[in-house]
Amino acid sequence: MKKSVADDHATYGAEAEATPTRAGSAGRQLMSLAEQIAERIFTSIASGEYAPGDRIREETIAEQLDVSRGPVREALRILEKDSVVRIQPNRGAHVTQLTIKEVGDLFEIRRDLIGAMVRRLAPHNDDLIAAIDAGVCELESVGQGGGGAEAYLVVSNRLGRLLADASRNERLAEIVGSLARQTRRYSMLGLASAARRKESARTWRAMVGALKAGDANAAADAVEDLIDALRREAIRQLALPLPTRTKD
Repeated sequence: MKKSVADDHATYGAEAEATPTRAGSAGRQLMSLAEQIAERIFTSIASGEYAPGDRIREETIAEQLDVSRGPVREALRILEKDSVVRIQPNRGAHVTQLTIKEVGDLFEIRRDLIGAMVRRLAPHNDDLIAAIDAGVCELESVGQGGGGAEAYLVVSNRLGRLLADASRNERLAEIVGSLARQTRRYSMLGLASAARRKESARTWRAMVGALKAGDANAAADAVEDLIDALRREAIRQLALPLPTRTKD
């Protein structure tokens, strides 16, 4: 049965909360129609419904979601900005596949910027520490309960947005959010195994401990280690033949 975007508004609102689409106060608002559609398309790409190189047809998406082609076109431009699709004249939008080097470069930039962002945090921010602590408890619960990479990434993205909001630099937070979206498909590869998710949760726990001790540098080091581990595992998975890659 065809289901419209309007019918799915509550579901998209939850996805908006789980995805670092905006910095500052905007991060707490519902996404626009085009952003909701972009999130739906991205989810289809991440789940393997669309493979690298596949064309995404505006008219098909519009029909599936019962919307006009205008917001679908805008959604594809959003995804192009984040290197998820590439729009070519007279050929439409096609799913991208980044090279291993490009993935490594993106994660390296993301690591350095997130480290800088965490080092900007005000010391002894009890509200922030409590919120991150609660999120890390949720990450640990997802890992112990057998939750998959997607469920884990929802929570870790929320934690990333908390850090971005607390950095007091909206432009930096916006860039970091864009990099998180660009690397999201590859973050899921980096978190594909239960062992990797548990390792990631332990690093987040170390980061919380550093914040509680008032050591922003140690907290930043932990976050940088977190991104480095994601980068290494994502690259390792990309180097494997598709059928042998780790799955939940």
